[in-house]
Amino acid sequence: MIVIVIPAKGHSTRLHNKNMLPVNDRPMIDYAIDQALASRKAKAVHVSTDSDLIAAHAERRGVPVIRRPESLGGEVPIIEVYRHALANMPGGDTVSVVVGLQPDHPDRDVTVDESISRFEDGDADVLNSTEADGTKNGAHYVLSRHFVDTGEARRTVTITDDCTNIHFKDDLTRASARLKEREGQ
Repeated sequence: MIVIVIPAKGHSTRLHNKNMLPVNDRPMIDYAIDQALASRKAKAVHVSTDSDLIAAHAERRGVPVIRRPESLGGEVPIIEVYRHALANMPGGDTVSVVVGLQPDHPDRDVTVDESISRFEDGDADVLNSTEADGTKNGAHYVLSRHFVDTGEARRTVTITDDCTNIHFKDDLTRASARLKEREGQ
């Protein structure tokens, strides 16, 4: 079974509560939720968070929440967040693939299902994404259960998704403009 986990921590070192900051009058996390719910390949979507605000918003959107401890809310390896999510979700033991959909890339071009297909076509344990210049952006992570459990990748596939990685307020403006352009506004 394929599941999507949206890892949405409450605090960021650069922008406080950035996953709830508005992008075109919507909380940034909504773009990841919309993309996850549009997937035809994933069987479940969960938000993993340490934030009451994010948890309440995800629940209003109808997305189950996995509450993570504060120890997983800071700067920790993302694999630990996915391991925690699998251990705490119903049916987590039947998951074969975890899709990590970072909420701080609202203007991604590659869909969830496209990244899953590339992962499957590459017979990989890990798929990650980069910007056009090769800089890792982390907009997409697709991970085999083998990798989540062991940390060992037998084969890795990298795709390019030249989306905005939100670190600073200027990034919010850039992502907003790209989304408006895409929607023809």
